Amino acid sequence: MRLTEDDLVYYTCRTRLVDDVPYVVEYTYMPVEVIPGINQRVLKGSIYSHILDTLQLKPQSAHRTIRAVLPTEQEKKYFQTEEPMALLEIEQIAYLDDGRIFEYSKSHQRGDKYSFPCVSVWQ
Repeated sequence: MRLTEDDLVYYTCRTRLVDDVPYVVEYTYMPVEVIPGINQRVLKGSIYSHILDTLQLKPQSAHRTIRAVLPTEQEKKYFQTEEPMALLEIEQIAYLDDGRIFEYSKSHQRGDKYSFPCVSVWQ
């Protein structure tokens, strides 16, 4: 993320629910200097709304790597299962329109509940 040892980052771990069923565990790092003002109110809403509306910043691109992984012991608790299950991991580095990295995240989606549609366009 182009950080130094002295740079501060936010770290959040959130579980996303659909109809009270855990679908995604998301681990996110954001530099405080680039994305200031994240608090409980922002976390309960949309971090991206905070970035776009409050900070008036413009995300430009997200570089993603997708792979299959198994849940950690803690994720088994989040997903409320003892059984092994395949998870879809999406690792992301997101950039603002000025080239600064504003997010590094990994999200783990349940393989039995989630798919990742993808379209490639050639120009």
